[in-house]
Amino acid sequence: MWKISVSALMSSLVSSASAGVEWAPVSKDDFSTVYMDPSSRRMSPDGIVTVDALTDYDPASPKAATFGLAEKGLSEIEKVSFDCVNRKYRSGGGGWRQGQMGEGKITKPYPPKDGWSPVPPYYVGLFARVCASEPSK
Repeated sequence: MWKISVSALMSSLVSSASAGVEWAPVSKDDFSTVYMDPSSRRMSPDGIVTVDALTDYDPASPKAATFGLAEKGLSEIEKVSFDCVNRKYRSGGGGWRQGQMGEGKITKPYPPKDGWSPVPPYYVGLFARVCASEPSK
């Protein structure tokens, strides 16, 4: 029987998420730009919308040092789920990358979360875009 660690599985999943993806910009502030992969958008029968998101951080931003970009990485890719009706968010797991735009070695993978929480401020634009659009047919 094969045993695969959660960390190795997440690394593999997050690694494959960046290959050949056309990232569409969603929102930008003085610290980061959030992108989504429109082709990854999926809606479950219960109305939950899931999408791959890339957050690309500006290492020249004054927030970079306090946020710990040197240790974490310059970008992160996360599988994000939104409950559009109840305005909730859940992480499907992801990982930090050494380079920008999801490039480079994964420095810190993180597992999916079980619970729902309010949509975080950095994903407000992503929530609005994902929940306002119809899936591609």
